[in-house]
Amino acid sequence: MVRADRNGIGRRLDRWAPIVFTAPTLLFIVALMVFPFLYSIYLSMLKYKLTLPAASIHFIGLDNYRYMLENASFLRAAEWTFVFSVIAVAAEVTLGMIMALTLSSTAFGNRTAVFKSLFIMPLMLAPIVSAKVWSLLFQVIYGPINYVLSSLGFDKVSWSGEPLPAKLSIILVDIWQSAPFCMLILLAALKTVPKELTEAAAIDGAGRFGTFFRVTLPLIRHFLALVVSIRIMDALRVFDSVVALTNGAPGDSTETLATVTYKTAFRYADIGAGSAGSILYFLFIVVFSLLAFVFMQRKPGRD
Repeated sequence: MVRADRNGIGRRLDRWAPIVFTAPTLLFIVALMVFPFLYSIYLSMLKYKLTLPAASIHFIGLDNYRYMLENASFLRAAEWTFVFSVIAVAAEVTLGMIMALTLSSTAFGNRTAVFKSLFIMPLMLAPIVSAKVWSLLFQVIYGPINYVLSSLGFDKVSWSGEPLPAKLSIILVDIWQSAPFCMLILLAALKTVPKELTEAAAIDGAGRFGTFFRVTLPLIRHFLALVVSIRIMDALRVFDSVVALTNGAPGDSTETLATVTYKTAFRYADIGAGSAGSILYFLFIVVFSLLAFVFMQRKPGRD
């Protein structure tokens, strides 16, 4: 009888142990993620402006979503955010792959660790710090970049005063910050490629490019899909570099979905519309990231 009771207690403990140990983490996630998200959905259905008295707050349904989707600034920000993400991620993954291939070869000899440390230095800085440093480099009159351009005989560029240079500066800063991350992931991916396959391809006369595109790249496509999906999500959330470099100027040509949503909620004090914009922004990130991940996961030659 005593042994049966002990077995029954042991089974109950085994049943409840996972719940007891995971409960703190689940409560933490609910408190910091699920509840704020649900509360944002609730706020997005209210007419809620901080400049108006609390008595003016009332339920308006999906009007805030309709307002944001008809807002020209929000639509332009969505277009620029999409273009920025595609260009920046493509450049970062390409540059990261080049750096990873260089470090995995014998180009640097025994100094590979030194160059690896130099390549990952941008990851050690906070994004806002990096963006502030680059904003000093892009200064029109006293900036080192314009000084070099003028020394070479070119005209100085107004990096924050013209749309195209402003957009290029944001893209360049993001590439500088994020290419090392892509390099680290892809460098680890290259370590998983069996040397026997690359050596066999070399013996068959495939050459370096043929070996890379026909052997190496198909074998690391899952790592490539991972790094692209992560970088897509990060690029769509770009905020620090935009605020530090241009703050959306000139006009609203460099406004992203993050800056438009932030300014709607906190600068213009429209909490309802800002919450609706944040929900639309979240859905934009989820859909675009999933599409990118599914596309990158496709097998070569598959329709």
